[in-house]
Amino acid sequence: MSDTLNSQPGTTDQRFFYGYVLLGYSFIVCFLASSFFLHARGVFFPQWMADFDVNRTELSLAVSLTLFTGACFAPVVGYLIDRFPLRYITCIGASWLMIGYVSMQWVDSYLAFLFILIPFQGLGWLGVGPLVHTKLMVNWFTRHRGMALGIAIMGISVAGVVVPVINAYLAETYGWRTSYLIYAVLLAVIVIPAALLLVRQAPADIGQHPDGDPHPPPLPHAQTAKPTSSGFKATYTEFLTSKAFWSVVLTFGLMNGVYSAMATHLPTYVTQELGLSLYDGAFLLTVAGGFAIAGKVVFGRMMDTLPAKLTVMAGVIAYMLSTLLLLFVDAYAGLMAAAACFGLGFGGMVPVRSVLISRLFGIAKFSRVNGLLSFFIAPATFWVLITGWIVDTWGTYATAFQVWFVAFALAGTVSLLVRLPNREDAVS
Repeated sequence: MSDTLNSQPGTTDQRFFYGYVLLGYSFIVCFLASSFFLHARGVFFPQWMADFDVNRTELSLAVSLTLFTGACFAPVVGYLIDRFPLRYITCIGASWLMIGYVSMQWVDSYLAFLFILIPFQGLGWLGVGPLVHTKLMVNWFTRHRGMALGIAIMGISVAGVVVPVINAYLAETYGWRTSYLIYAVLLAVIVIPAALLLVRQAPADIGQHPDGDPHPPPLPHAQTAKPTSSGFKATYTEFLTSKAFWSVVLTFGLMNGVYSAMATHLPTYVTQELGLSLYDGAFLLTVAGGFAIAGKVVFGRMMDTLPAKLTVMAGVIAYMLSTLLLLFVDAYAGLMAAAACFGLGFGGMVPVRSVLISRLFGIAKFSRVNGLLSFFIAPATFWVLITGWIVDTWGTYATAFQVWFVAFALAGTVSLLVRLPNREDAVS
């Protein structure tokens, strides 16, 4: 597909919209970056337990602390993303990950594992993961922003379907340490060169406009002529005093992280409480990953065409339905339906959240508010530990599922009570 640029100085030729190239780039980098940890940790768990002589709780703590560390530093990286070229942020993040992955070759204890995993994976992910790529898509797309965000971040979900089997092969054939060395090579030969060669900060850098349109997008209705301060303190004061910001924090803080808990505990639930095989549990995760792919596209399109509140509530309902199925259905077909609803809701909420904050605070401040939001929902990274503690205390996953349902119900209540911006309400 090509887009015709207006016959004006510097824009007289017909050119393919470069945003589509960046869409494919973001998809691939998100695919690779999530493959190295998000979709590898579960596969490597048994080998980690054997090598370090630790239990599931200790390894779950390592994962939670890694995610929590990344969330805590997200505001800092978000600030840097808004101020410096994205290609350099990605190169630095990928290089930092490479150092950590190569260092894994000499890890021989649990404490050494924590020392490498938490700072390198926790911080490196910020430079190669969704925080960077959502900013890139927000810069390049306006009318089709929801769809673009959904497709770009879809790489994470596609990796969830494809990569676990590949990682299992690598782990069994070469071991987890060598697997991380392979990951480092992929960062060096694919991610870093692609970032340097392909990434352009915004359409204006090459004489184009968002969505490939021949003219700049008109100012949205919510744009005000009143000047606002762009200083560091004023910007973050604006975020922290915004009711809309805190409503998004509360809504997504209640939902965020539960998918990680489900991905970690679902195989154990179906094997220990329902007597099914580990293969059955793994296939449920594949189903969830497949529907997460669909969720990113479906909900991204909904944000482009439907009221924001309706879209958010559809995701909440998908989450609630999944927990009801887990509570009251133990037939395998019902479990598959639960996994599908869970994946659909999780996949959909990623582009929804990004679109919402871009509409609330605009493109120029997007990554700063996105990073700050990640910081305030950081406690959600401990859902994995919370779920394990509930099960150990009450002896059944049913209690944990009830807690999940209450969290989703509260998120839905908040969504109904607050005003969520539609496309025509966006800030420039």
